[in-house]
Parts: sequence; C-alpha cells; structure tokens
Amino acid sequence: METPVLPQVPSLLDLSGIDEDRRADVWELVATSVFPGLSIDDMPARVPVGQIRSIPMGGGSLWSVLSAPLQINYAPANGGDDAHASISLMMQLFGSMEVSQNHRGCVMGAGDLCIIDERFPFHLHGQVSNEIVFLRMPRRTVLGRHPYLENGTAHLLAFDDPGTMLLRDTLVRTLQAAPDLREEQRGAVLAAMVQMLGAATPSHATRLDDLSWRVRAAQAYIETNLGDCDLTAEQVAHSQGISRRRLDQIMRSELGISVTARIWNRRLEQAAADLVDPQRRGLTVFQIAFGVGFEDAAHFSRAFKTRFGASPRDWRALNGGAGH
Repeated sequence: METPVLPQVPSLLDLSGIDEDRRADVWELVATSVFPGLSIDDMPARVPVGQIRSIPMGGGSLWSVLSAPLQINYAPANGGDDAHASISLMMQLFGSMEVSQNHRGCVMGAGDLCIIDERFPFHLHGQVSNEIVFLRMPRRTVLGRHPYLENGTAHLLAFDDPGTMLLRDTLVRTLQAAPDLREEQRGAVLAAMVQMLGAATPSHATRLDDLSWRVRAAQAYIETNLGDCDLTAEQVAHSQGISRRRLDQIMRSELGISVTARIWNRRLEQAAADLVDPQRRGLTVFQIAFGVGFEDAAHFSRAFKTRFGASPRDWRALNGGAGH
C-alpha cells in the first residue's frame, strides 16, 4: 500500500530537529501529555524518528503518529468516563504493531484496520519503526449506531472485504484532504465515517459474537430514516419482510431492547450529539429535536432529561455548545 501523508499540518512533535540525546525524554513527555493515561515502556536509548500530528474533525480528531519501536500502555485517565471517551479506527501505514485489549489481540501490518476503545485499557507494541493513523470518534455516537463494536476491539477487519476496503480508502482520502476542509466539512466527514463503520466486516476468525444480520439491517434502516417523524417498528420489520413481533424477539435477544425502544434511544443519542456539534451551533434545540424525529418540544425535553439527567439546553451549555 502506498503510504499516504498528512500535508500542511503543523506537528505537535517532530524529533528531527531535537538533539539525539534528548529525543527519548522529549517523546515520552509530549506523548503522555497529549494522551493522558498513556505510559511508555522499553523506550530505546536512541530514537531515530518520531512525529505526532493532529487535526480536529468535528467532535473527534484525526491523528498521525510516526514512532520508533516501543511499548505503549494506556489506562483511562478519567476512570473510563463514557461521556467523554473515544473509540478510534486505527490503520497501520507501515511497519507492524501488536494490539491487545479486553483479552483480545491482533498484529497489524500495512493497510490493516482495527478498533480501539479508550474507555478501557489497551496495549500497543511496535516491533519496528512504524506509522499509524487513527480517527478518534465520540464513543457514545459510535456505539449508538454499532453497539456490537464494543465486543470487537483489537480484532482486524477483514482485509479484502469490500466494506473494509471502502473504509480504508475513505480513511486514506480523509487523511489527505482533511487539512483543506472547512470546519463544518470535517464534522460531516466524521459523521460519515462513524456511519461507514457498519460497512466493514471483522476477519473470519473473529466474527463479532454472532450478531444477527437482521439486527444490523434493522439498525441501518433506523439510521437512514431517523429524521422521519412517522418511523415505526412496523416499518422496520416490513423492510425485512418479517413481523414486528419476530423482529422484536430478535432485537431483545441481541440488544436487550425492542425495535421501538431502539428508535427512541437513537433519536435521543443523536440529539445529544447534535446539541454539542460545532457545525450545528446555529440550530435551536427544537430544530435539532425535529431533525431526529421529534415533533413535540415538551415531549423531547422530558425524554431527554430522563435519559441524560439534564435538559437539552443545560446539556448544550455543560458540553460547550451554543445557541438556544
């Protein structure tokens, strides 16, 4: 795979301009500052290369890290706070990397993709000098759309699967184009990448806990029609040619909730994300509610406060949003 580059982005760290005898100390200081909860073991005495670059992407960020062989351990600095945790789509650009999390593990080579969940500890071990790129996405948003990914971290996505190939190509293009995108475009790309995670397939040896294809199809239909105020569980079931009762049985078996509950959960989760999305800062609370399928502002406010413990306006203010 031809190695893509992240052009015109200032480096948070570039060891090429630092004296060799100081590089190891500088690398460890900057890396652990940029990523709270990170610790580094087996740092080589001589560090020939090292670079960290980042660019904001809506409610997430895109990173490129070039490093010498080293061992990285991560433990959540905030104790695993789900509200502010990220899930990362990681791609190996060159070299190799051992990845382990939650008693699962894989070895990544050039072009490989895997998922890492920053709510839980993980371990990375670069055997040789290597470069990785990873897209950090809000955990709640990712698992709201793809809950099965919580059980699929540190597994390779099937390399030649068409969905994985599309995801890889899109990440590479994002890496190349991100510096030239406007803020609102980056936010739109992040949202699209979160949605595209559903297109990728885990490798044959590590299928994700036998999640029913009907559940994935139902979730995809709900996502596509989330803004339709008239969306019902019957419509979701009809799209698969089965009864609502049967689809409810499958959904409860796999996710523990009914189709209707899944629709309303996703509406509230999406509203929570949209309220603090910089590209939607000019929208009112009701406009955001209407955009995810709520027709009644009072009903939306009550349901939102029950779910998140704060009114929509308070949620927006507490999480750095703007607007009324």
